[in-house]
Amino acid sequence: MTFTSQREAATLRQMSAAHMLAEILRLPVDERAKLALELLRSLDGDPEPGAAEAWDAEIDRRGAAVDAGTVETMTLDEYRAHVRQRRASRAR
Repeated sequence: MTFTSQREAATLRQMSAAHMLAEILRLPVDERAKLALELLRSLDGDPEPGAAEAWDAEIDRRGAAVDAGTVETMTLDEYRAHVRQRRASRAR
């Protein structure tokens, strides 16, 4: 993020988190979404070595299982119903 002036940067540093959040919530949805994504990314840290390759291998493995017909699949509507059912059973 770049600031137009040292004064703007200093003002931001002096804001309380609550005030900053109030200001952020006044932004348009797309700008808030971008900020949320960057905040989440800032929590992740550096990926573990080999993580991307491991995910690629897992995706390939799962795709092959679907192609071979050895796993049960469901439609999006079936999945949503499944999630609703699990949530309802946990709420009891």
